[in-house]
Amino acid sequence: MEKDSFLDTNIIFSYSNYNEQPKEDFEEIIKKCYLYICSKKGRFIICGAVLEELQETIKKRARIHKAVVSKIQNQEYSFENNFLVSKRDIPFVKKLYEQFKNNEAERVAIFFRLERRLSEIAIQKFLETNVDEKVIPLEQIQAELVNKIHDVMSNHADCKILASALQSQQGKEIFLFVTADGKDLAPNHYDFLKEHFEINYPKEKYIFPELLNLMYNCVV
Repeated sequence: MEKDSFLDTNIIFSYSNYNEQPKEDFEEIIKKCYLYICSKKGRFIICGAVLEELQETIKKRARIHKAVVSKIQNQEYSFENNFLVSKRDIPFVKKLYEQFKNNEAERVAIFFRLERRLSEIAIQKFLETNVDEKVIPLEQIQAELVNKIHDVMSNHADCKILASALQSQQGKEIFLFVTADGKDLAPNHYDFLKEHFEINYPKEKYIFPELLNLMYNCVV
């Protein structure tokens, strides 16, 4: 029997941005996520924290697009000194600007709007047709468990999603925790987190899902 998949936000968001003619090598992960969703095996599970982060990611993309268009319109515009772009997103924003800087601002703005619209339609369709189970609403996330994970992982949103996965895993057949996070949820970091829990919280007997990180695994 195929294992079920508990999907991280980046899997769904990357899937929604798939284009059959990717422009850069870094978009290979988008193709991987798209193929994983399209070759669905088992059931797809998502949690309230993923739904929340999806909405935040959509808003963040709109702010990034606005910043890039503003820079095209005015060369004096600074990515570092504005409220639209977080420090961690500046390298990506600069790369996006380099890609579009020689185009007219209005044409870029129109392109970005279309890109966002198509992505949001794909996300909505995915949620309506591909999700088999929604688990752990935001109010049911165990704050204590989130804090335990946060001792090891820096990204609070990731901690809430992983806590939801752990809560959902209890009493179920082992499912896959599917992500495309190359940092906090890289395989060695995930193994370290599991060891951390085994050593520090042995009485709770937390059961971790099986990690499937598409940054490191090929889609079959």
